[in-house]
Amino acid sequence: MSTRGGRWLVLAVLGLAQGCTKEDEHGAREAHAEARPDDEGGHDERLVRLAPEAVRSAALKTEEARRKPLSVGLTAPARVSFSQRGVAQVAARVPGRLASIEVNLGQRVKKGQVLGYLESPELGRARADYLSAATKARVAEDNHRREKELFAKGITSEREMREAESTFVTAQAERNAADGRLHALGLSDAEIAALRGNEHYSSRLSAISPLDGTVVDITGMVGQAVEATTTLFTVGDLSELWVLLDVAEVQVAAVKNGQAVDITLSALPGRRFQGHVAYIGDIVNEKTRTVHVRVVVSNQDGALKPGMFAQAEIATGTGTEETNTPRLVVPREAVQQVNGEQVVFVPEQPGVYRAVDVRTGASSAKEVEIVSGIEPGTLVITQGAFILKSELSRESLGAGHSH
Repeated sequence: MSTRGGRWLVLAVLGLAQGCTKEDEHGAREAHAEARPDDEGGHDERLVRLAPEAVRSAALKTEEARRKPLSVGLTAPARVSFSQRGVAQVAARVPGRLASIEVNLGQRVKKGQVLGYLESPELGRARADYLSAATKARVAEDNHRREKELFAKGITSEREMREAESTFVTAQAERNAADGRLHALGLSDAEIAALRGNEHYSSRLSAISPLDGTVVDITGMVGQAVEATTTLFTVGDLSELWVLLDVAEVQVAAVKNGQAVDITLSALPGRRFQGHVAYIGDIVNEKTRTVHVRVVVSNQDGALKPGMFAQAEIATGTGTEETNTPRLVVPREAVQQVNGEQVVFVPEQPGVYRAVDVRTGASSAKEVEIVSGIEPGTLVITQGAFILKSELSRESLGAGHSH
């Protein structure tokens, strides 16, 4: 073979090799494009897809990541409680037996609604005595009035008129004593007035709810013997509760009535409740050196339960120069832990949300500093982020099993 012919052969082989390499690269790119997670039919473990009805159910809310000073607050452990006027224990009021229970646990009741009925022989006797005394008093009053009129006309003697007056006074005293006995047994003026109206000798007494609320406890059982002080029902108004906390003596000067308070609970992850300071105690506890603070919180959906432990942050509005430095921050509920990593969920299109890894810095009870991962102005999911986290974890488990 000539030198010229050999050179052409080498060039041809090289060209063929380069052509194959380009075709292989092109084929690899096409294969990679087909396998991209974002393509239809692929699986992206960082995406959460929700159907429209699921989006509505989750009630997702968004907020922009923005540069601002961290909100400053004073934090303290707290506990959820009924308000003082928002709970009532309904006692038997009379010794006897619980005849019936007319409500169920968790039932909403109105003020004045019957919770149950009691049977009390002692009450029956007291009612009978009262009605007898009231009748005698009315008869004696009529007789006294008639004798006075007859005496004025000279038809009867003064002695007969005075005897009628004495009988009337005695009957009045007996009626008042019977009335007092009924009051001692727990009957109100209205109940006694009703008794006068129908003159019923029944030994039956109704246990009445003194407020609008929810039946949170029923301690009595039908047929149970009870004393006058035995508690049978507890009714509580759950629509507005107290959150009670103790603030250190050295910090209490920063707390003012009306300040906003953020409430979080380990029992309700992903949820935050807002309240305001309604009362600051006037006494320092000598043992703990703390002051009692009361916060009023709306609880229209009933998620908060009296007795729950909570964490409260009072927005005192005072901070150091460091905390007043602008930072890129998002609401605390936007940051979720997924497989040990911190993420925020960014909406990509309706019903599609991407989990984005972030690195966090300083934080308060309301906000978290974002050091890296997203830019200012990025929309992140706040309310409902915990739901997206749960859905992402579920989909990840499902994908893992599919392999």
